[in-house]
Amino acid sequence: MKRFVLYFALAGTLAAAQLTAYALGTNEKGCLVGGAAGGVVGHNVGSGNNTLLGAAIGCGAGVLINKERVKKIDAKEAEKKRVAAEKRRERVAQRENRDLTPLR
Repeated sequence: MKRFVLYFALAGTLAAAQLTAYALGTNEKGCLVGGAAGGVVGHNVGSGNNTLLGAAIGCGAGVLINKERVKKIDAKEAEKKRVAAEKRRERVAQRENRDLTPLR
């Protein structure tokens, strides 16, 4: 019974941690996710004494992967802004070239 309560408390803590993750920077998020996954893999592979090593390697890998993901997202946003600015410039140019003679 105690083990069940411990697992339930751990699951609740992990679920609540996701709700507060928005306050963290991108490097911290990558380290937490990679470290958790690496710790689980390190514990389950081999004799079970590699949990900390797996977490450390997973943290580093998570940071690198998350940096690449953020670069792609930033590039997409920059492209959207560039396209929107180009459309605004075209609209301004069309307004300036309009014939301003009054209609009769």
